[in-house]
Amino acid sequence: MTADKNQIVGVMRFSYISKGGFAHSHDSQEDQEAMIYAPERMERRFRLFEDFALRSLKYQTDQDFKIVFLITQSLPQNYKDRLRDLVAGWAPGQVVAKPFMPQFRAIRSCYDALQDTGADYFTSFRLDDDDMIDTRFIERVRSRAVKLAQIKDDAAPVVISFNRGLYLKIGQQKNHIFDAVERTPLSVGTAMITRTGAQENIYSRNHRKLPAFFTTFSDVDCPSWLRTIHRDNDSKPEFTGETKLLGQTEVDVQLRTAFDLKRTELERWGR
Repeated sequence: MTADKNQIVGVMRFSYISKGGFAHSHDSQEDQEAMIYAPERMERRFRLFEDFALRSLKYQTDQDFKIVFLITQSLPQNYKDRLRDLVAGWAPGQVVAKPFMPQFRAIRSCYDALQDTGADYFTSFRLDDDDMIDTRFIERVRSRAVKLAQIKDDAAPVVISFNRGLYLKIGQQKNHIFDAVERTPLSVGTAMITRTGAQENIYSRNHRKLPAFFTTFSDVDCPSWLRTIHRDNDSKPEFTGETKLLGQTEVDVQLRTAFDLKRTELERWGR
């Protein structure tokens, strides 16, 4: 008996300018470009991207996945070149430029373009360019996704929400690292499994509201994400669960085993 084939694909918005989808997306395209493409901001975003998001993707124990880095066609050429250079030679990643359009339409077109019609299932995940997933995230998604979809045998989407993780709060004087267990899904650490060819993907609904629309499996066995809090966050971080349940020693163990990080490098980050 042949195992069901499950294709895993992520879409990351890298300073993507669009109609809808984030706090300033109702501003004109020109106003968005002036804010998003400001050199100081772009330097901060690239550093966050390289040190957290991209690092965590390249460290995945399972590299059998695809990830699209979605940019707007108007992104200045020097930033396009820089991003493509960072991804060059790494098989899972590709940079895709889209025109200014409604955000979900752009995201859906990225997923649709990569769908393997020969696969039985399609698993979509999301990751912001300033956050991390743990090194075994893809491995765990692969081990659980098809089983969960088969339990719910009506072909409807199923969401996997990994709700345990860590926060890095980047301050002007000091950085703070603490643990959290969320009650509702974050933008990081969630995935959706559907039958290949389905219309839905992990961006179909606001991540916090996913359990109201889709059957959702919540996993809190181990830390699955590190989310950064900093001056450029699009929205004010809100906690829906419990934070600071662990001592410093336990957090240090999670940093090392799940993310291959040390507290000292996070405390110094940005300094």
